[in-house]
Amino acid sequence: KGGYFISLNTLEGCAKKVVKMAAEAGVILTQAGATYPYGNDPRDRNIRIAPTFPSPAELKKAMEIVAVCVQLASIEKILSGK
Repeated sequence: KGGYFISLNTLEGCAKKVVKMAAEAGVILTQAGATYPYGNDPRDRNIRIAPTFPSPAELKKAMEIVAVCVQLASIEKILSGK
């Protein structure tokens, strides 16, 4: 009956990596930085999630995958020291 959006902020420099990792795992997200003018998030940290068609079970599985992608991207960032 209506759409909704979730705004997810990752560690700086991780949003594009999370979107890429999620896509590789089969979960397509809105382009990182989509909420910023011209899609340019200077801190590369915002992902706008717009779950409009999945069933509750599909949404749960997709969000579990996204959470793992956020964790992996964050760990890589922290370990790289960048």
